[in-house]
Amino acid sequence: MMNKEKFLKIFNEDKDIIDKEAKSYFSPDNILEEAMAYATDGGKRIRAFLYLETKKMFSQITDEDDYKLALALEFIHAYSLVHDDLPAMDNDDFRRGQPSVHKKYGEDIGILTGDALLNEAAIILFDLAKSNASFIKAGSYMLQRASRFGMIGGQVIDLRRGASYDLDYLLDVYKKKTSDLFKAACVPAGIVSGVDEETIGKIENFAENLGLAFQIQDDLLEDTYEDELNIINVMSKDEAIVLLEKVNDRAKDSIKDFQNNEVLSFLIDYLSSRSY
Repeated sequence: MMNKEKFLKIFNEDKDIIDKEAKSYFSPDNILEEAMAYATDGGKRIRAFLYLETKKMFSQITDEDDYKLALALEFIHAYSLVHDDLPAMDNDDFRRGQPSVHKKYGEDIGILTGDALLNEAAIILFDLAKSNASFIKAGSYMLQRASRFGMIGGQVIDLRRGASYDLDYLLDVYKKKTSDLFKAACVPAGIVSGVDEETIGKIENFAENLGLAFQIQDDLLEDTYEDELNIINVMSKDEAIVLLEKVNDRAKDSIKDFQNNEVLSFLIDYLSSRSY
């Protein structure tokens, strides 16, 4: 039976693997590679963890290809954070307690670092597809969810929001900005495992609700939220907690019939009980 100690052991083992993959990937002998290495250093590696553990649920981690795909996903996530922090967007000076990339290396290198990380992810996905055809569909799905149809589209909606907005607007942003990258982690694992379309649909539903829950919990942890997109601006904290529980229940229901689902099931409550 899954418990917190066992879960954290698996979580940290996966994180250590991806940390090592990221650290060994770049040879920071020029400013761009140094900035790319800086941008991909740290973080919880939740999206890589989602890919690896969804793959284990359906089949197994077969070879280095799975770690490469997980790394590509982390590169996409890192690029999005680098660009989100830029003055033209969220204008954040710090990321994970350290100066954001554009503050450390300049806005010009910050833009190019994000561009380079997205391109690097695509290179990895194309290289995987050359040796294994199942990665063609998986890589295409991943990039679509990060594109104007998903994460980037959500960022546009977020940036162009008015002074007031309702719950539907907020959830639309969260589904695109957060849930779609969770889908980009989970669904490719199902694709390369050869699962059927019904199963893909269940995994998409799981990832969508997990992403919503993740973002709602983020909002609940915020000290200040009046000038930001935050669920507390459209409902009370108690109402948001009730919604969080409903979203978590939908995520659990989506994967309840799968064997070997203990890690992902535990993750649902773990993410919603975190304090950071």
